[in-house]
Amino acid sequence: MVKNERTAPRPSAKREAILDAAQACFLEQGYAATSMDAVASGATVSKATIYAHFASKDALFAAVICRRCDNSSYTTGWPDGSGEAREALLAAGTVLMTLLLAPETMAMYRVVVAEAVRQPDLARAFWEEGPGRGKERLTALFAGLAERGVLRVADPWVAADQFAGMLRAEVFHRLLLGLPLPDGRTIETTVAAAVETLLRAYS
Repeated sequence: MVKNERTAPRPSAKREAILDAAQACFLEQGYAATSMDAVASGATVSKATIYAHFASKDALFAAVICRRCDNSSYTTGWPDGSGEAREALLAAGTVLMTLLLAPETMAMYRVVVAEAVRQPDLARAFWEEGPGRGKERLTALFAGLAERGVLRVADPWVAADQFAGMLRAEVFHRLLLGLPLPDGRTIETTVAAAVETLLRAYS
């Protein structure tokens, strides 16, 4: 079982160096080819130091994903749900799409997809620290809007799943495959279309 590094973080220069080295190795070599020796060398620490911070390679990968989410998504721009539904959903959708389409996120996603069948714990760690956390945030946002009577949402999780599904549309899949975007397809147009669909369904 993957250790949840969020519950017992050890903020230190060595820990950050390990995460930096691990991220570089995972993205350059893939999950299977990355060794703890390589991470130790990149971070200029011993393997014993790595294991003092992370119980396994799975836990190390989960921590890399967790840090990526903490550093670049929900800390800036996430709505508190106190305003209008359209404004809140546009802000949330923009935050999620910006994170989703970032080159590092795309690269990490490809690593996970390539290894998921052989490494189910890796897939689980990625889900819990990445998409799962995003879905939790969206669910809480929809629940708050419903409680205020701004939207009529019977099941906030279903609404969050629908919204996330619409965000992962053509723009996401084209960039994932390295294909150019058609004219007029942007983060802004994707988020706006998803928001309008949700508002028509739940207003």
